[in-house]
Amino acid sequence: MARFSNASVLITGAAGGLGQQLALDFAQEGAKVAINYFSSKDNAEETAARIAVGGGDAMTCRADISKSEEVEGMVERVIEQFGGIDILINNAGLSRDAAFLDMSEDDWDRVVDINLKGPFLVSQAVGRHMVSAGKGSIVNISATTAVVARAGNANYAASKAGLNMLTQVMALELGPHVNVNAVALGFVDSELVRKLFSPDEIAKAEDSVPLKRLTTYKETSEFVMMLASETAGFVTGHTIPFDGGRVMR
Repeated sequence: MARFSNASVLITGAAGGLGQQLALDFAQEGAKVAINYFSSKDNAEETAARIAVGGGDAMTCRADISKSEEVEGMVERVIEQFGGIDILINNAGLSRDAAFLDMSEDDWDRVVDINLKGPFLVSQAVGRHMVSAGKGSIVNISATTAVVARAGNANYAASKAGLNMLTQVMALELGPHVNVNAVALGFVDSELVRKLFSPDEIAKAEDSVPLKRLTTYKETSEFVMMLASETAGFVTGHTIPFDGGRVMR
């Protein structure tokens, strides 16, 4: 049987990148997938269509995850259509880099809203349902920059450090039936990374990793799914680096 047969999964920021990969992979493993997006409606609908072509079940749900009323409405729609939410992947993330002394208040607020307040609001709404149902798994997508500082990254790094501690508190309060963990990502070989960083910066990043390479969306998705599965049923409250060993350096 498929690993997630008949399970219901809500993935934030699932219209592209890692979120899209997760949506496709969870569906392939039998899950019913709710694809959250904010502005990329066409991409979200394309992802849902690809899942449908493969015989899967998917829905799209627009919501700004930093707005509690939109989050509540989204969660209600998913539960109504799928009958519940078994797995939540807090994947949506935003990066607006700037030197610390030049960073605007708006850039600070928006990044923290999406990267930290968003997971809080979505997890709270979904967590109430999971606790009532007596089961559930939540995986937060964090980053190694939460523990390995990078210049120009104050808002992003602070938001992910906060997410790591939020993961621990959620695990304490949502147990014993709900598992909560985080995955701290390093560099992922993607169009976005190659747009944000120069070839020289990427080469230096690869050299800083003991495995001497970047990871891929597919490889990362497999790890996240494992953490959300029954295989990791006795794991909770941890932020697990998925960075090829970079944090050791």
